Amino acid sequence: MYSNTSQTNWQPVFDAFTRRYPWLSDIRATNLGGSAVYERYYSESAAGTSPADVLANNAGPLWGDYATRDVAADYRSPEKDHLPDWAELLPGVWTMSTDPVALIYNRKTLSPDQFPDGLRSLAAIVEARPSRFRGKIGVYDPTNAYGYASNQGYTSNVAGGWDTFRRLLPFAHADHSSGTLVEKVVSGEYDFSINLSGGVAIPAAENSGDLMGWSYYAEGTVVMPRALSIVKTAPHPHAARLFLDFLLSAEGQAAVAEGGLVPYRPDVRQDAMDSLQDMRRRLGAERVHLYRPVRVPERVQEAYVARWQKAAG
Repeated sequence: MYSNTSQTNWQPVFDAFTRRYPWLSDIRATNLGGSAVYERYYSESAAGTSPADVLANNAGPLWGDYATRDVAADYRSPEKDHLPDWAELLPGVWTMSTDPVALIYNRKTLSPDQFPDGLRSLAAIVEARPSRFRGKIGVYDPTNAYGYASNQGYTSNVAGGWDTFRRLLPFAHADHSSGTLVEKVVSGEYDFSINLSGGVAIPAAENSGDLMGWSYYAEGTVVMPRALSIVKTAPHPHAARLFLDFLLSAEGQAAVAEGGLVPYRPDVRQDAMDSLQDMRRRLGAERVHLYRPVRVPERVQEAYVARWQKAAG
């Protein structure tokens, strides 16, 4: 499996799958960068040498491009009848989890009245003490595929999104990886990091020994589907189908939650994470926005990045 998902997220899924199918215990997943998942597969498949059965990724625009290449296996999971209509995001591309875009903050460098509950409240916090917070916010770089999706998802779905960015971005520094954004909050270099995948941010904060806090965005939270697809060239297509079906089942979705990702199947029973339904109840359904992957032309992303950089000053 070529993936940009960590072993920590995967391990409960793999453990549950091999308990169900003990003869399929040799599961290997990479932890590549978002674009590297696709680039590696495209390069190898062009040469007829790819060992990958499945691609898994949360970089929405890259799924949009993938869908134009006719490389996804044509398979309809029997679990589809138990899932929302959008579970198959694109032909052959299936939603594994619905991870919120979230923020984290350093509880030790801030006073409790500086703990934000979204980007709008964060803007008010940093504007109140501009010299204190200049350069103290980390944000995903919009030239990165996930960074583009998380930034653009907010500005296109949340009322006043660009106004909030114009207030926040002058205080921010762009980084290219979630690991860096987390590490700099841990070290105190940043007080806040924003637009992270909840699949990274929430476990990092909750396992930090009270060093970090985290929050959805009260004004509107974008949910970024983490998806996977069986490729037509899969050397083990039957095993890949079993894995996909398991991942979409109630048992598989509970294992997804145990790994720190957000399940969305309505009948799943688990207490490890807020489900998509829990988020909608907590924030209000109208404030939870599902990101839909589409192919983004280069000129469109360049125009967005230019506007973003102008807002950053």
